[in-house]
Amino acid sequence: MYISTVHRELLEHNGLDNFDAVWNADASWIETPNRDRGGWSGVGRMSLTSSSGPVVGYLKRQKNYARRSLRHPIKGESTFTREFSVIQRLTGRGIDTLKPMLFGVCEDKGETRAVLMTEELRGYQSLDELLKNGTVQAMPLRRKRQLLAAVAKFVRGMHAAGVQHRSLYAKHLFVRAENNSFAVAIIDLEKSRISLIPVLRMITDLITLNYRTPMWSRTSRLFFYRQYLGRQLNTWDKLCLRYIIARSYKSLQEQKGKRWLQLQ
Repeated sequence: MYISTVHRELLEHNGLDNFDAVWNADASWIETPNRDRGGWSGVGRMSLTSSSGPVVGYLKRQKNYARRSLRHPIKGESTFTREFSVIQRLTGRGIDTLKPMLFGVCEDKGETRAVLMTEELRGYQSLDELLKNGTVQAMPLRRKRQLLAAVAKFVRGMHAAGVQHRSLYAKHLFVRAENNSFAVAIIDLEKSRISLIPVLRMITDLITLNYRTPMWSRTSRLFFYRQYLGRQLNTWDKLCLRYIIARSYKSLQEQKGKRWLQLQ
């Protein structure tokens, strides 16, 4: 089992230095575990004791919750395995994301169990929360553009590292206010993958982010796109933007249709 050297003493002090102890730890679910693929996966919040005060960690546990890939076409692999790998890739390239405290996979009697604990993103708030409560909309134009630019440049850096998030919702982007900018971090990388086609990484993720942020104005969206590209738009850029907008609109309509059916 992987244990971060930074957190080893803390985890040992709290009796979380082996797989079974972590698996059986008392961590309150922060949401109902997902049940799919013949198994389940969920995340809980833990407050660990230390000499300098409590340290909050988020413990994810799953059982028989796998996703097939080219390397594992039949049985698949734990989604936490992929998430941990992507976290390491991003961290190695200087992209802020979750800081893993421990990770492990246990195969026993035909069952696969996996655990992944990450450190709390202290001082950060989700972009989704800031949009829904009107904080972003109430910002002065200069400050709002600082936020948009920081998020755009972060997503560009993630894509430059070869990572396609594949679930780039505003709730997975976390920001922390700084003097003249914002720090940005990304979470929930279970569905992420390494993509060798840059335009595919860009278009797929930006379509998702675009239709998941309906409170952004057209001006904000255009500014974000320009900041993401880091240049004035050429003909190819404009074609990509039109496609992103068209696909976003279609996805939004499909989402509204599903909600309408659920109300019937």
